[in-house]
Amino acid sequence: MNGVAVRRWIKQLEADQDVLKQLRADAKTEGGKLTQFGRDVLWAAKKNGIKRADMARLLDITQGAVTPYYK
Repeated sequence: MNGVAVRRWIKQLEADQDVLKQLRADAKTEGGKLTQFGRDVLWAAKKNGIKRADMARLLDITQGAVTPYYK
């Protein structure tokens, strides 16, 4: 990988990180409770076969917090 490719790769990682931060901010309150958006994201994830553990990691919440939305 040359210098230009590395800089592009780093720029993309930074953009992805910003998206992830925004997703987490929209999905949870400051107190850590799921917002309606967060609950909707989990509902859509369940309907699309995404594993609970993956969603917990994505939203930075426990699997226990995800489980009620996967029943």
